Amino acid sequence: MQTQAFIAQSPATSETVGVEISLKLYTYPKPDREPVKILVIGSKEAINSIIHTLHYHRFAEVFEWTDYLPAPTPERPLQTRPGEVMKALVKYCRG
Repeated sequence: MQTQAFIAQSPATSETVGVEISLKLYTYPKPDREPVKILVIGSKEAINSIIHTLHYHRFAEVFEWTDYLPAPTPERPLQTRPGEVMKALVKYCRG
């Protein structure tokens, strides 16, 4: 399976600065940190491709992702908290 990297690499430096560091993302909660949920919805193959691409770019470790979850349905909609909003981006993977 051929994958396409969706996060650009910086050729200007030989040192790699992780995306987590540059975006000030953290794995563990603290009182001054707001949780942000990142969803990847698609086939298992496409999801794995995105997760491994994000791992390659140091966005998140593969083990940090949950196990596969059922996608929302009309009978089981996505649950949000008051005041939460969403944005979505659609990219396409070759299968």
